[in-house]
Amino acid sequence: MSRVERHKDEYAREDRAALKSRPDDLGVWDQTEEEKRKARREARAMNDGKPEFHGGRVFGKLISAIGTILLVVSIIACLGLSVPRFAGIEQYVVISGSMEPAIPVGSMVYSAQTDPSTLEAGDIIVFYSNEAGSTPVTHRVVENHVADGEIITKGDANEQNDMSPVVYANVLGKLVLHVPMLGYIAAPLGTITGKIAMGCVILAAYLLTVVGSKLSGK
Repeated sequence: MSRVERHKDEYAREDRAALKSRPDDLGVWDQTEEEKRKARREARAMNDGKPEFHGGRVFGKLISAIGTILLVVSIIACLGLSVPRFAGIEQYVVISGSMEPAIPVGSMVYSAQTDPSTLEAGDIIVFYSNEAGSTPVTHRVVENHVADGEIITKGDANEQNDMSPVVYANVLGKLVLHVPMLGYIAAPLGTITGKIAMGCVILAAYLLTVVGSKLSGK
């Protein structure tokens, strides 16, 4: 054995002796590394099934908020179109601008049955302009001729009174509430296609809230 090889062998024996003299330190090092590996495995397990990208929680909250808003608006619209009828209140869509600016085109008007003889000037009523079954009209009372059983009406945007008086039998009710723009939603919902579309919107809104909650980590 050469002198160099003897020196290498001596150095190797010294290194092994040094390691044996520090069993506790070596054990602590090994334990710490094992803990690190275990922590990494747990972190990967926790992230399984979750998208890992920057801003995921913010994006999830945004989607959840949009879904919640759509869901609330859809439910309110459906309730606004169905609940009043159970209270004896009828609803109609304004299709002309004769009552602007008080009642814009596209508004939903709600009327309750009332005794025509009690109507006063300034009241807004819904009535058939000709015979029953014609398109309902929403105008303001100008005069109430109780003795004749007729009412003179006028649209706020019109310069003159309506040509024909409204007989009491054609009065549908007195206005109790109007909601601008709601008529644009109500008109399509009166069809089968509109009802299916609204159902799809409600379902989509619900799914958005669920997906958003998962993305935001809730």
